[in-house]
Amino acid sequence: VGGAVPLLVTTHEARPTKLEPLPEHPDSAGTDALVQASILDLYSPSRSQKVLKGGEASDLAALAEGLKGLDLSKTAFVFGSDDSPTRNRLAKELGGKGATLISYEALDGEGLGAGKKQVVDFSKADRVLSFDADFLGTDPLGNSREFSKRRMGGDSDYQAEIVADQMNRLYQIETQFSITGGMADHRLRVAPSRVAMVAADIASALGVSVSGGATAADKANLFPGGEAGLYDQWITACADDLKSAGSKSLVVAGSRQSAVVHQIAAAINAKLKSAGSKVVSTDLDQYGSMSDLAAKVESEAVINLVFLTPSNPVFDASGFSSIAEKAKTIIHFGLRKDATAWASDWHIPARHYLESWGDARSSTGVVSLIQPLVLMPYEALSELEVLVLLNGGELPSGDFSPAMEEVKKTAGLASDEAWQSALREGFIADSKYSDASADAGALKVEVSKVPAADNIEIVFATDASLLDGRYIDNAWLQESPDPVTKLTWDNAAQISPLTAKELGIYDQVIALEPKGKFAFSEPFKRAAEAPIGEGEHAKAPLISIKIGDREVVVPCLVAFGHADHALTLPVGYGQAADDGRISAVVLDKEKAVVGHVGVNTGFNVYPLRTAQTPYFATGATVSLTEDSYTVALTQEHHSMYGRAIAREISTAEVGNHKTYEKQLISVKKQGMDSHAPPNISLYDPVGGIGTEGELSKKTLLSDEVHQWGMAIDLNTCTGCN
Repeated sequence: VGGAVPLLVTTHEARPTKLEPLPEHPDSAGTDALVQASILDLYSPSRSQKVLKGGEASDLAALAEGLKGLDLSKTAFVFGSDDSPTRNRLAKELGGKGATLISYEALDGEGLGAGKKQVVDFSKADRVLSFDADFLGTDPLGNSREFSKRRMGGDSDYQAEIVADQMNRLYQIETQFSITGGMADHRLRVAPSRVAMVAADIASALGVSVSGGATAADKANLFPGGEAGLYDQWITACADDLKSAGSKSLVVAGSRQSAVVHQIAAAINAKLKSAGSKVVSTDLDQYGSMSDLAAKVESEAVINLVFLTPSNPVFDASGFSSIAEKAKTIIHFGLRKDATAWASDWHIPARHYLESWGDARSSTGVVSLIQPLVLMPYEALSELEVLVLLNGGELPSGDFSPAMEEVKKTAGLASDEAWQSALREGFIADSKYSDASADAGALKVEVSKVPAADNIEIVFATDASLLDGRYIDNAWLQESPDPVTKLTWDNAAQISPLTAKELGIYDQVIALEPKGKFAFSEPFKRAAEAPIGEGEHAKAPLISIKIGDREVVVPCLVAFGHADHALTLPVGYGQAADDGRISAVVLDKEKAVVGHVGVNTGFNVYPLRTAQTPYFATGATVSLTEDSYTVALTQEHHSMYGRAIAREISTAEVGNHKTYEKQLISVKKQGMDSHAPPNISLYDPVGGIGTEGELSKKTLLSDEVHQWGMAIDLNTCTGCN
């Protein structure tokens, strides 16, 4: 979604070993866990290594011969949603021969429409409003480094005083507590169907014409125990702040939000003349949708299917079985022998990107060149090599790569020297998207029934480790804890404490510290311990979730900061299991769709999702079962239980707020500090460099010279995972 990630790769003995951001690239913005772990897929033992025909081993020569008679006019190519100039050009050539071009990934959203996207520049934004966009986490958008720099108050090197007026301010509207939500200055938790409603009200407050908005019942529901007026105050304050910042305001929408939310965001940016947002055109408007594919298969205009998407439609696409049943020939291309691979007539092992020639556009449209560093001894092809073959070309032979020739042709550089320079730099200088404009139509928001205990809303969320399920065999990612729940090797439904109590999932609401009016300024009330147990004894209750005649059973975790009357279900798990768990595909050992890493991990929640409800569904009922499930958590405590491990005081002067000095005195009376003995050095301050001075005697330092300390900038830190 955020575009290609420019990388610099370290190799040892001709083997890629480490990935780092390419510093010279205009869109260099660091890497995330998915990028770092992708190098493991290159060496994965569960990676596909042989061509399959009808589920039996074959070879590339037989594949090339078998594809010669493929009628392109009756063939549909299903691509991923990444933006590759060479892939787009080759696809267009296939389209010119009558082929149908489709784009599908399980977590695609509607966006601004085909062939258009938003490009953002956080460096120009004093105020940022996000409609469910976790742009610092699972939904990358723009350059996160620029966002972080704007939170440093003009002191990007920590050498000067922070100037508060130079810091940006973030408003986040979301259902699930996210990394971006944790960085927000003001956060409003809402059920997923209410994001569009809130967007409409903010737009209306800014003078944008939008029909639909919050009712009195909705307003009261968003602030339990409060008044509807609190909602109006929040909307007004946010709108006024954006208006005062003018062109230095920026509004973004989550990639999986509806088209109307993206259009509202674009309309607000246009109204405020946002300097940090622009709409650009892409070459992705030539691709249709899965509904277009279904219609063509039904009419028999398409009888052959070629799947080049990294998603797994047999597993994650609702209604795909009816499409597959009517197809004459199915060809699958991918790194793994997943469910779609086994359901196909041909399976082509994919080359990893670190052993492929290719190109891709980064977030602002810079054409980045993909160059091979190694060639694993497998019978495999890259995506471009498959397209060349299907377009009448030849298989790679020796050092010759048709993919490299196609990338060079697309680049269209004037000389070999310019081509060599681009290869050295890793990108084509001065390349970018061309400007466009968002469609200015009537904006209307349909507001559904108010969420309640008998009308739960379900979010089918991007998983921080598996994405849509494609990384299920990556052990590094499985072992990495979810950045919010800290769950590993599994998925679980996330639910707010109040809703958990209301549904009878937990007997009592788990209270967060502190209980005082101001954080850590008053005595603590000891919080109840987490009821799921600790370590190997941690067990989450299993709940049943039903939407119509569809049902899944999954473990449930209380998630602080989650919207009430909504559940979040991370997708991609439960692809194969042999331990008898409910809500997982039964493992077929003869046609294993996962390796040893992916088996018996998590629960499959895709059956609840339909083509009409790709992001969230309403009208779910939730009930507690009598069973529980062992969960592996790297953090089991979300309350300090009166121990005051972390303390803070405020310099704000609000009402009867205690002064800074009085708060400082109170800190010493909190938790274990109120009865802990004086500190005594664990080290004998003798023998170290400079240990004979007065400083070491006064401070009990074992060494006046060699000391260690760490300070974390909580204005910019998004966590360690």
